Amino acid sequence: MTTTPSPVEKLRLNLLTISATAIVYMLVYMANDWLFKHIEFTQGIAWIYLPAGIRLICTLLFAEAGVLGILIGSVLTSSLYNLFPGDPVSTIGYSIISALAPYLAYRFTLQEMRLQRSLSNLTTTRLLACILLYGLANPLLQLVWFVLRGISYHFWSGLIVMSIGDLTGSLIVVYAIKILLSFVPLPRH
Repeated sequence: MTTTPSPVEKLRLNLLTISATAIVYMLVYMANDWLFKHIEFTQGIAWIYLPAGIRLICTLLFAEAGVLGILIGSVLTSSLYNLFPGDPVSTIGYSIISALAPYLAYRFTLQEMRLQRSLSNLTTTRLLACILLYGLANPLLQLVWFVLRGISYHFWSGLIVMSIGDLTGSLIVVYAIKILLSFVPLPRH
């Protein structure tokens, strides 16, 4: 017998999911900064960007709750690392795009590739398509925002490097999770 969770239980689960996503995002951002700061193209544009993978995975797994967690985590890391000193508009815009880009890729795969919300039909092809869509949408949206705000004038070179960084980071995170999951025993029926 399955019981439907109460609204309070759903709210509690969503708040936990949002909080966990924000914390994981921040921790991966910190790890990425520590590991790859020395090979950064310019501030905010990295050759390897592991948080991109976290953005995508959390959106795939947790949908809207993941998006809110990414938004909160992005605002907090942007503020903590002072990415846009004295410019809260750029911080908020950057954070919204950080949360919106993986969500757009997710929604596209739900509708156009008929991905089920349960991810039960998530094939390697669909996952790679989602990574590719996100890996191109995020840099494009971010760099348009950066140019409009006067933060970056390296549009084409930034687009190439940020796309490489987001794609590489997403692939590293997805395959690291896949390897870790291979050690988890499957339930027997």
